[in-house]
Amino acid sequence: MHELRGDAELRLPEVLARLSPCDLVLVEGYKRHALPKLGDLPGELGKPLLHPRDAHIVGLATDTPAAFAGGRIPVFGLDAYDALATFVEERAVYATAGG
Repeated sequence: MHELRGDAELRLPEVLARLSPCDLVLVEGYKRHALPKLGDLPGELGKPLLHPRDAHIVGLATDTPAAFAGGRIPVFGLDAYDALATFVEERAVYATAGG
């Protein structure tokens, strides 16, 4: 973890450049970045839905999966850990240091 201490928030490429070598990076935030996203929809929050307007959202995790079933993307319950892990792993984008 790095503290900003008043500095401007880093852009995603800058954050990734600071990481130690690893097999998988899960990114939280960066809603407007063109990355495959797993939307998190706790039903009780009542916030506007991003997935109809964001083509980069490839799946949803929610505490009310039945409310979103049958849409254009897969929907998971928040407690569907194995299914979510498999979904993320199958869609992981693997990159090498050379590009």
